[in-house]
Amino acid sequence: MKMKRLEKMRVGGTSNKMQLSIPSPKTPDGRVYRYSPNVDAHPRHFVLGDRVAAFVTDPDKVGRMKHAPGTPGTVCPYSGFRADDAEFVHPDDRKAAIKVVEHAALQDMQDAISGMLAGVARGSKSLTYKPGPRRKRPRPRFGRRDLMRLLICDCCGRDYGVFAIALFCPDCGAPNLALHFAREVDLVGQQVQLAEALGKDRQELAYRLLGNAHEDVLTAFEATLKVAYAHRIQNRPSGAGPVKPAGNDFQNIDKGRKRFGEFSFDPFAELNAQELAVLSLNIQKRHLIGHNLGVVDAKFVQHAKEAKLGETVELVAADVRSFAALCCKVVRRIDDMLAGLPLPSPAVQDEEDAMISPTETIGDLSPEGTAVGKWICMTSADGLPGHVDEDSLVKAFPSLSTNQLAEATADLAEDGYVSLTHLISQRLPRVHVREDLFLTFDPHCMGSDPVADALQLIPLILSKDSVDVPALHAESGMPLRRFNPAVGLILSKIGEGRVSGTWIQGYPTPYFLVVDSDRVAIKRLARQLEG
Repeated sequence: MKMKRLEKMRVGGTSNKMQLSIPSPKTPDGRVYRYSPNVDAHPRHFVLGDRVAAFVTDPDKVGRMKHAPGTPGTVCPYSGFRADDAEFVHPDDRKAAIKVVEHAALQDMQDAISGMLAGVARGSKSLTYKPGPRRKRPRPRFGRRDLMRLLICDCCGRDYGVFAIALFCPDCGAPNLALHFAREVDLVGQQVQLAEALGKDRQELAYRLLGNAHEDVLTAFEATLKVAYAHRIQNRPSGAGPVKPAGNDFQNIDKGRKRFGEFSFDPFAELNAQELAVLSLNIQKRHLIGHNLGVVDAKFVQHAKEAKLGETVELVAADVRSFAALCCKVVRRIDDMLAGLPLPSPAVQDEEDAMISPTETIGDLSPEGTAVGKWICMTSADGLPGHVDEDSLVKAFPSLSTNQLAEATADLAEDGYVSLTHLISQRLPRVHVREDLFLTFDPHCMGSDPVADALQLIPLILSKDSVDVPALHAESGMPLRRFNPAVGLILSKIGEGRVSGTWIQGYPTPYFLVVDSDRVAIKRLARQLEG
């Protein structure tokens, strides 16, 4: 009997004992449903996509990987458990595959029997044969319905999705806790932007939105610390004693330190005394907003001396952002601990931050405007446009009054280096850094020239129809801080709709397309820059 349909699935064996292969069903976005064989790795479900095209691994991140990317084997993102790819096939997909084989075998047998009966019927005047209805082929479908967080590993470029906080990349096994938390912070930032877009006639709603965003920071922070702590507990040597449930311990710095101290690790070690005080105050502020509608009580007054009993606690966009930034710093240290990397030295608690004195000038800027511009330039880790943390700005210039700082930022805005928003903040306008600031200030502050760097990137870009930005960064050999202002200058010449709006950590965009009109604009830019 010929089994035509089964033969199409055959990858080995004999005609009497076939080895068959059924491809796993994919989500509408092209990802494969995976299921961790580790029964303790809740929720076990995740999806695995392809590696980002032309992704080039940063050599500095190779040490974070626990498994060679793109090779056989899968890592559970929730526990770090590694096993063969076949062990991560979902049980429902296995059942569906068996149904596909059953259907194909039945169809082959039905075809064979139909052929025999049809032959008999053709030679008989009294017999007729009519084939019965065929069963439809089963189509396995992706069935998970709860919220999924999509990520791209910044070590190997693998696209994947998880349904809870993920500790590791399922391809290379690198810790991705900081990447996951950065995505949470990005979503919080979007909430803050919604609040800032509201006019003064909707301040109550704006305050509520900021309160929700502030609460989300602590919720994500607490959950992240809990997951990391639980992972360490689960990987203790056999015979270790029972552990008391963590409860709300990670809503308190001292209790959180004590928990991680069981493993001789302090996640808060890189925060100086002032940063610890700000973090602690924001944790208390979250409790006040979440449980007391933001009304200051006696307990909160003990943490914030300027707060007045019975008044509504002050909450501005800068508070949410500074809170999130401090939490990111803690999570990054945990991420490095999970990777087994050498940890930065603890912060010196009595060290004062270096201040910039407003004396020099650039262009038509005032000394104060120049000083603030230099500070923004030198404190930018990635050279990307973004919002300036108000508390950090005030702290950097203790000799300047609020009015002087406001005038300095207005001075920068006048020349297009920043944009200002006068909606929510009661102290200073919201400051958003624009790309032109780096183009002007980098030669003075960083010893690099974005114009010269852009001229180096242009030949690399003109030869491509689709540009993978992280891969371009690796190809350029530039430090990230130099690369971003240069590529940002070129991106300004790419037509609308051809620059991806997908978020990626550390870069202005993951990729962009280049068509003929863009090449013309880029070549003109090159002539202008050289001219």
